[in-house]
Amino acid sequence: VLIANNGIAAVKCMRSIRRWAYEMFRNERAIRFVVMVTPEDLKANADYIKMADHYVPVPGGTNNNNYANVELIVDISKRIPVQAVWAGWGHASENPKLPELLQKNGIAFLGPPSDAMWALGDKVASTIVAQTVQIPTLPWSGSGLVAQWSEEDQKHQQTISVPLETYSQGCVKDVEEGLEAAEGGGGKGIRKVEAAEELGTCFRQVQAEAPGSSVFLMKLAQHARHLEVQVLADEYGNAISLFGRDCSIQRRHQKIIEEAPTTIAAPSVIEVMEQCAVRLARMVGYVSAGTVEYLYSEDGSFHFLELNPRLQVEHPCTEMIADVNLPAAQLQGFKPSSGTVQELNFRSSKNVWGYFSVAAARG
Repeated sequence: VLIANNGIAAVKCMRSIRRWAYEMFRNERAIRFVVMVTPEDLKANADYIKMADHYVPVPGGTNNNNYANVELIVDISKRIPVQAVWAGWGHASENPKLPELLQKNGIAFLGPPSDAMWALGDKVASTIVAQTVQIPTLPWSGSGLVAQWSEEDQKHQQTISVPLETYSQGCVKDVEEGLEAAEGGGGKGIRKVEAAEELGTCFRQVQAEAPGSSVFLMKLAQHARHLEVQVLADEYGNAISLFGRDCSIQRRHQKIIEEAPTTIAAPSVIEVMEQCAVRLARMVGYVSAGTVEYLYSEDGSFHFLELNPRLQVEHPCTEMIADVNLPAAQLQGFKPSSGTVQELNFRSSKNVWGYFSVAAARG
């Protein structure tokens, strides 16, 4: 397995999968790891380098030279060669080009396929998918848009795809469209707009912070809590939820404290949130770990916010309450291609109305 990441992400991956390998095969080295190492990592004598079975030197500098460089990751994967790539979080973990190129070269990506990553990793597309399967969403510039989907498609387990024409209808191209959509009703690329005269400045700021990204408007849910559900899915069409987390304590739209399990909402509401998350994952053919995020209002209602198509940095909170090794579960969710990877199933212990916010579709 090539780890296309560094630091704590790489350490966590190796520790988790080696623990699982020892429990399963009595051999913690049953899975061998290759890591990417920059000159900065070597100078820091990073722990993950010493833990790995093999390392490959890569250019230093910003992550587009190394851990976010999809072409470099694929090239290393072919040269070593490796059977699978784990990207963790950040860097290239949400770039649909990575699983697409790896698949073309017969290398497994321990994450969702490119189509599912695009459909749910993009905020505009994922909200259209949520509307298609009737998951509650806040009023936004694409309210009412749905993808073509029928009961017959569901019977044949056909996945949902969002046509580009439908996608573009949910976006706002300029300030005038933004004002028209707003009438009546990572931290980067998000602005709260309280008055019409503020929209122009906020729109340009969002465009500058997320160059090339589509932009959309969504009604702001005031005094809302940010709740999320951990989902796991495999290549056989199985999907489960592993409770939830409360990540409402934030600074500049960045999470500071994670709480698990979720206690602010009634158990019946949490159950519906989990059911919606699983349905969403199944409808797009999602594979691996992912997180469905919601905004929960004081009146007990909730609305779909986005899906993070990767393992999140806060996943140990769920591991502690669900007793599930998530990086190892990512590895187990794939069909073996060469007979060297044991085929295993997942095993779980699982018994608003206000201002508008303008945001980039990816961020």
